Amino acid sequence: MPDLTIARRVVLAILLGNSVWVLIIPWRTVDPPTPMAEVAFAAGLLAAAVAIGLMLRAAAWALVQARRTPAAAAVLVTLALWWPAFAWAGDDQAPWAWLAGMVAGAVALAMPWIVAAGVLAAFTVAATAGALAHDASVLRELLTLGGAAAAVVVMLNALIWLLGLLHSSERARESEAALAVAEERLRMSRELHDLLGHRLTVIALKAELAAGLTGADPERARAESDEIRQVAAATLGEVRRAVQGETTTDLRHQLESARLVLSSAGVRMDVALDPLPLTAAESALLAAVVREGVTNVLRHARATEVRISLAVMPGGRTLGFVDDGSGAGSVGAGPDGDRPGGTGLAGLAVRCADLGATLTAGPVDGGFELRVDLPA
Repeated sequence: MPDLTIARRVVLAILLGNSVWVLIIPWRTVDPPTPMAEVAFAAGLLAAAVAIGLMLRAAAWALVQARRTPAAAAVLVTLALWWPAFAWAGDDQAPWAWLAGMVAGAVALAMPWIVAAGVLAAFTVAATAGALAHDASVLRELLTLGGAAAAVVVMLNALIWLLGLLHSSERARESEAALAVAEERLRMSRELHDLLGHRLTVIALKAELAAGLTGADPERARAESDEIRQVAAATLGEVRRAVQGETTTDLRHQLESARLVLSSAGVRMDVALDPLPLTAAESALLAAVVREGVTNVLRHARATEVRISLAVMPGGRTLGFVDDGSGAGSVGAGPDGDRPGGTGLAGLAVRCADLGATLTAGPVDGGFELRVDLPA
């Protein structure tokens, strides 16, 4: 049984509670001749009520395998009560027609329409035969049978529909929560990729530089080692903020960081930025592009100069990141020999698409370019 909210429990209780009418209405319209007959008739009505309750439960949860046995049991019990219900019926009462109508309505909810039609036809024949055999009104029996079946179908089908809506609402909330978790994991993955890929590259570069200077320039080697410790400490702090969703890197801060890192690697950086308005999301995206470009320069390109520009172009704004390094022969180069085909650019392309921007990456005259076109 699926977990139920309070609302679904209430609706289900009302739905199943309607099977009690199978006991009440026929019971109040018969007059059994002996206490033993009274007990037997009550037991039959109780069995019919239980079978109807099981059918309604199956209809509510669409349990196909659970529909057949309760329906068959309800029909058999109803037919078993045919003779005593007609024989003990009070004046101008139709107890068997009430019982048969409610059972037929429940069958219509729980079984295919062709089965429900067959049950209704059989009950119609039985009601007509009972009325003729006991000098009762055939019209009264048939109207009672049809009215009870229609009332059950209309009222209880509305409750089943409401249960379906509540169930769909719960599933939608569960899906929304799962989507939020997936989006948070994706955000964290992007943040950590951008942050660690960049900072670990810087640490590796400075460690290599410090190792090379140990004998030739011990003072410079110590300075580089101190910077490694500072970068590592700053990286740890930024990782913690990224995990907590507090990363606020923007384009201006990323440009400052890029200048320091590239200068340590002996790469000159020229920046030409038009004073353009950027949203926080756009600034964070462009910062990620600059970070990815710097990381690729340090890892793969033998560059001496980097040019970063932000300007208004026809149809929007464009950030360009161009280096003058070929990267040929670098470890992990892509199939064209210019740059690697890792996950960084693919992740940037997805982030650009989220903001309606376009990312372009490829060789240019004497170098490599990353370009982002933002919509106006």
